[in-house]
Amino acid sequence: MQPLSLVLFLAIVFLASASEKTYISANGTFATRRNYSLASVTNGGRWGDWTWIDMCPERSYAIGFSIKVNIFIASYDVGIRVRWCPADGVLRAFQLKTEPDQGAGDDTSVNNIRFRCSNGLPLEEVGGTFGDYSEWSNTCYKGGICGMQTKQEPYQGVWVDDTALNDVRFFCCE
Repeated sequence: MQPLSLVLFLAIVFLASASEKTYISANGTFATRRNYSLASVTNGGRWGDWTWIDMCPERSYAIGFSIKVNIFIASYDVGIRVRWCPADGVLRAFQLKTEPDQGAGDDTSVNNIRFRCSNGLPLEEVGGTFGDYSEWSNTCYKGGICGMQTKQEPYQGVWVDDTALNDVRFFCCE
């Protein structure tokens, strides 16, 4: 399994560099870019705090996404793949799959996300099995999704229930 993972990782790195796309990974980068709307849903988890805002550079938009899923706590099985909109497409709306508060049970909160591209094509990755999808967010009709902000619960310590990602909202730019 490890050699296959390495090959897939190298293939992704090669394809990413070959496509001449700019990747930004700094917290708060381009946070001053102006947006015209906020795309959000109503089923996000209640735990955690909203973090910094990350924005794309001017005249650029989100065109794909990847997720990392820990299948269950006793496993280190994770999957990371990138899903892209077709040629010249951008992400314009999303749905969030969340599990509601489990009371004394194990809370997982966000388990997957689904996007809609500018051509109407939905993009989804294999995520967690718990919960249900929200309604579609409002659509970024002009331009596309250009930024995001996440709501995260920090590490709670050993033997304490952690939910990690609880909600996300995206920004629309022309």
